[in-house]
Amino acid sequence: MVRTYLGDYIQNIQPANSGTVNVNAGGLTITWASGNTFTALMNGVAIVINGVANEIAMVTSPTTANLLNQAAVANGLPYELTIPTGDIFADSQAYVVPTINLAFRKVQKKLADKGHPRLESTTLMIGFPVIANLDPAVEQYINWAGFFDGVTFWTPETLSGCPTLPADFISPLRLEERQSVSGATATNPNLNVLRPMHPAPDGLRSKAKGSWNRYFDWREDAIYFRGSIVPMDVKSRYAAYLPDIAPSSSFAATPVPIMGCAEPLANYAAAIFVTPRGSLLGPNFDAAGDAAISQITNSYAKLQQRASYSRIPWGSRFRRRHSA
Repeated sequence: MVRTYLGDYIQNIQPANSGTVNVNAGGLTITWASGNTFTALMNGVAIVINGVANEIAMVTSPTTANLLNQAAVANGLPYELTIPTGDIFADSQAYVVPTINLAFRKVQKKLADKGHPRLESTTLMIGFPVIANLDPAVEQYINWAGFFDGVTFWTPETLSGCPTLPADFISPLRLEERQSVSGATATNPNLNVLRPMHPAPDGLRSKAKGSWNRYFDWREDAIYFRGSIVPMDVKSRYAAYLPDIAPSSSFAATPVPIMGCAEPLANYAAAIFVTPRGSLLGPNFDAAGDAAISQITNSYAKLQQRASYSRIPWGSRFRRRHSA
């Protein structure tokens, strides 16, 4: 689909280029003298200078370029260069996979920004160790590598069953906690009720340790807690990103794990590809991608609109009923 969108861009490319160049001292740089000027699309493309084949190593400006191989120093030499437009976004090109993955990350960011549930996940982290330091100022934390109990940073290699954040964890959305039960199984489960935890945007207040954490703080890519004197389980709803696309054989046989994302993915990839190459079509591709993202998120918005939402009343009567 990206190649389809790039059709208008390819039509504006000058495939057959010719003119004259000056080969500068050293024989590895050329300066435009007449004819077609240089563009970034000429990077890595074969060039024939005065009948001798060479290759453009890098275009440094519309009038200067570096050669891969040394050429004879002279002025006013004729050159010919053909840009292979048919292979401009072929799977074999080295820049295609990075471009697709940049676009895929952009799709995920756009969906996450609009609150789409495809970029959310849930995990239950079991057996948070008890706080090892009862100093009210000391905090526990958990990250991707392991768990800090207030004295020691544990990892799965140093502590069996050490809890860690999931690999796709980006940031917490909601947390709940309960007291852990050792040896709980599917037939003998932990029936303790999960209690909501509350974010502490200004940091955790220092208080004496108790049987519950109650509050959490997300900073430095870790979830911080006051620490509990009993082992805890924590259930988290969190923002999650999907891994990069890694085609095994070809893109045609590679699934993209977001339903209906082909259109925004292709538009964003086209924008990323043409913008640094001087095309004016980049904003059009970006706008088309944004419109396709809105169509994806509208289906979820309709589902949300079927639920009933109302303002939470305020008053002592409601607070007593709510706290119960």
